[in-house]
Amino acid sequence: MNRPSGTEIQENTVNTSLRRYFVPLSCCAVACLLTACATNRAESLRASASRLDDASSRFSSEIQYQGDDGRRGRVSRDAEQLAQAAHNFEHALDRGDSRDNVAADYRRVADGYEQLQGQLADEGYAAQNRQVLTDFDRVTTAYRDVEAGMSRR
Repeated sequence: MNRPSGTEIQENTVNTSLRRYFVPLSCCAVACLLTACATNRAESLRASASRLDDASSRFSSEIQYQGDDGRRGRVSRDAEQLAQAAHNFEHALDRGDSRDNVAADYRRVADGYEQLQGQLADEGYAAQNRQVLTDFDRVTTAYRDVEAGMSRR
């Protein structure tokens, strides 16, 4: 009758221990990876929201600085509303507001962006001023990053 050696007994003990803890350890590893991905995604969205807040505030200030004729006044009000919505959205993310509150703030940002974009396109306003288009491109880039972040959320 062959009796297992001391080394074989140790290997069997190690293998049994590994099998017993493999599933819980695997679950922990997966949970850590998912948490890291969710955290990175949330950080990316917050960074995009911050860029949108900065770009829309700057755009609003530049439009207001240009004066207030009839058409420009409407664009200025829309730019100010977008800047405020972007600011509120960024703070909702920073505070860790509920998913519903963040979604509502995002909807106000999206509505404000669409309204402002429409105003700039109406009657060729932006075509009269190439700098406005360049400045609004920064807002658009930041907005699209936020939009992508919200769709991944």
